[in-house]
Amino acid sequence: MLRPVLSPPLLWLKALHLIAMVAWFAGLFYMFRLFVYHTENASNPEMSAVLKVMAERLYRIITTPAMVATFLFGCIMLLVNPAYLGEPWMLAKLVLLVGLASYHGYIGYVRRRFAADDVFLSSRQCRMRNEVPTLFLIAIVLLAVLRPGAT
Repeated sequence: MLRPVLSPPLLWLKALHLIAMVAWFAGLFYMFRLFVYHTENASNPEMSAVLKVMAERLYRIITTPAMVATFLFGCIMLLVNPAYLGEPWMLAKLVLLVGLASYHGYIGYVRRRFAADDVFLSSRQCRMRNEVPTLFLIAIVLLAVLRPGAT
């Protein structure tokens, strides 16, 4: 009979990490979509007010807590398996996570400016920035699943 590679508590941590990551990315994907709508409706005060509330709640209530949970569960898994820190794929993943967290911070910066009616980006610029998390998602998932350079 085959023994499981991961213990049940570690599987729960991994599941919670993935659930948090999905929620985080959902928020990252939707934030710049809201900014697209905001740029396209900047002259409509009623719509602009609704979009400001939506962006603020999404960022504060869903996206940021999901990012914190993603990091929390990931760090706990690293504490359980510190050997992963010596793996090249994990180091690359951590570098990408720093980049993704920086992008998250940039979204907060854009949200604050838009909330102050400083719509400084065009609709096209918002659409382009909306693709950034897709690149991070592809790279991070490929690293975590394929584990290139794993020993």
